[in-house]
Amino acid sequence: MDLEELKKRLYKKDDGLEDRPKPPAEFEPGTSSVPPSTSTPQWTGQSAKSSLSVGQKRIIWLAGILIILGLAALAGWLFWRSQHSFDKNQVALEIFGQERLVSGEDTSYIVRYKNSTKTVLKNASLTFIFSADSIPLNKENLETRGGFPTIKKTVGDIGVSQEGQTEFKARVLGDKDSQQKFSAALEYQPANISSNFANKAEFTSTVISVPLILNFDLPDRLVSGQTVNFSLKYLNTSDAIFSDSKIKIEYPTGFNFTNALPSPSEGNNIWTLSEIGSREEGKLMIKGIVEGNEEETRLFKARIGTEKNGEFVAYAQALSSPRISVSPLYVEQILNEQTADLGQNLNYKLKYKNTTDATIGPVVITLKIDSQTVDFASVAAPRGFFSSSESTIIWNASLVPELNSLSGRAEGELGFSLKVKDKLPVNGFSDKNFTIVTNAQIDSPNVPLSLVGTQLTGKNQTIVKINSRLVLNIKGYYTDKLISNSGPLPPKVGQKTTYTIYWQVLNISNDLSEVAVEAYLPSYIQWQGNIYPKNENLSYDSATGKVVWQIGRLPAATGILTPVKQIAFQVGLTPSLGQVGERAVIIKNTRASGSDTFTQASVQVSANDLQSDMPDDPTVGWEKGRVGQ
Repeated sequence: MDLEELKKRLYKKDDGLEDRPKPPAEFEPGTSSVPPSTSTPQWTGQSAKSSLSVGQKRIIWLAGILIILGLAALAGWLFWRSQHSFDKNQVALEIFGQERLVSGEDTSYIVRYKNSTKTVLKNASLTFIFSADSIPLNKENLETRGGFPTIKKTVGDIGVSQEGQTEFKARVLGDKDSQQKFSAALEYQPANISSNFANKAEFTSTVISVPLILNFDLPDRLVSGQTVNFSLKYLNTSDAIFSDSKIKIEYPTGFNFTNALPSPSEGNNIWTLSEIGSREEGKLMIKGIVEGNEEETRLFKARIGTEKNGEFVAYAQALSSPRISVSPLYVEQILNEQTADLGQNLNYKLKYKNTTDATIGPVVITLKIDSQTVDFASVAAPRGFFSSSESTIIWNASLVPELNSLSGRAEGELGFSLKVKDKLPVNGFSDKNFTIVTNAQIDSPNVPLSLVGTQLTGKNQTIVKINSRLVLNIKGYYTDKLISNSGPLPPKVGQKTTYTIYWQVLNISNDLSEVAVEAYLPSYIQWQGNIYPKNENLSYDSATGKVVWQIGRLPAATGILTPVKQIAFQVGLTPSLGQVGERAVIIKNTRASGSDTFTQASVQVSANDLQSDMPDDPTVGWEKGRVGQ
């Protein structure tokens, strides 16, 4: 359409122009091309200010104040929480101890705790749980929980940044390479918090060795019906000291116990060892008769350990399983004494027997004497020959015709004797615990056809322990360098004269325990209370007049390789008229006693009464020793 025609139509009356172009819809009144907004209207410029009412401004002002107060409260709460919040991870609990230890060794475990929180820990308590194989050395508050020894101690309040520690001692047992687990728990209640908390810690020790060793000294084969002498040796290879230990031996079926050295503490198979010192070794000697069929085994089992809650816990054990062998020729030594004193005579019997039905002969019996304590000049064998160069007694058919041929089941008896020396060869500290060992053997060079392939030899051993000798000397002096004396000499009626008394004790060959010296003062003798050395355990009972010196342990060779054990004390003599012209007894019934730790024998010795002539003091003598008026 051209322009002219368009004008005509525009100005034409009643022309509706239905087909003329229309503007886009977004330009129609009441419409917008911008999407409707859901956000709060933004008021900007002067026009916006003028549109807010007074109420709206007040609401906005109050809302701002509330927001500021809320932020301040939140900041205050966060600050309070930072000061009063509790984190149990800031409570430290640790256990310190030996990671590797020896079974039976005494050790300590240190439990350390520290409060690194900002809160006091109230009513704290510490619980320590030992391993099942350990023995707590402190029995205070000790109880058993679930089979584990447990100790609970009260700690009290633990302040902020406060720390502390507690020590727990134990003897740890167990087999080699066993893991011994210990644990601790610290229980407490933080201040201003009603809940209880607990921190726990654990520690593991590994047993690296068992220091106690047991070893049987048993032959590989035993003769049925024969008396058997065997020993069990024990050795402590560590530097630790084992107290209150026990040795238990389990005998096999067919073994009949006769006796033992030392004697058992309980029954016939339990020995109590009060102490096994560092590197110490010892021996138990057991005697009995074993019976059984040929080639049967007999199991001997020994254990060393301690009692725990009524049960035996072993440190170590030893096994020996010899076989039964019936020896055709049998020999046995019989001696009534198991221990002997210096200078004592010992009389032995020697029984021999053919245990088979076959005739055996000729038979030779020999006996070897092994000891430094025997006076070989005293050895006597009425029907035998003693070779002093070989320390051996020999019985053969030329001396004992019956030995030319022993018919089946034939038996006989011989004898010999010897004397223990009066003085032992103690030249060094190792010269102690002397014994007399005699080994008997019976054999024949001819084996009957029925016994070809069978060992004919029979053997037997006897061990006698030599008791130590305790020596006691008593001396008295008026003139003495240690303690000054006073009073008339010779002593006079009604006047006091003081003297210094010396006790001297010597011990020869074995360690002694429980050694004590005692004596009595007559009624006219006064105890002055002066002793030297002052730290010695010397006591006086005024009611009985008894004086006792408790020495305790007295090592071997005291007075030989080491100084004499000695004590000095002062007494006063106030004689009466009835004693004029006589020597007054100053101290009487003096005796010393002790227990031999090697032979278990009781050792005793006494001394003569000491009189006022003081034979060891040259300034007194006979004349000045008699009471005058």
